Amino acid sequence: MTHARIINHIAFPLLVLAAILGIYWIWGLMFLWWVVPSVMAGKAYLVFEVSRDEDPILFWLVVGLWATFGCMMIVASLLPGYAAWLV
Repeated sequence: MTHARIINHIAFPLLVLAAILGIYWIWGLMFLWWVVPSVMAGKAYLVFEVSRDEDPILFWLVVGLWATFGCMMIVASLLPGYAAWLV
């Protein structure tokens, strides 16, 4: 089993557990992680693949949305007093 597959097999149950327990900062980190390979590869996924070369505006909007969601989830978890401002 490759290194990436092992990490995926560990990440999946952790993300499910985090969702059940309401630990949203873990999901925030995952959203921020998804930004990195998307920018490096020039491809993101919304409903279908969005290519930076073919649709740069939508690509950057999707990547920006993921980064925003990631930051919002982390801030809402670490500073719950400000969570109401994020919705």
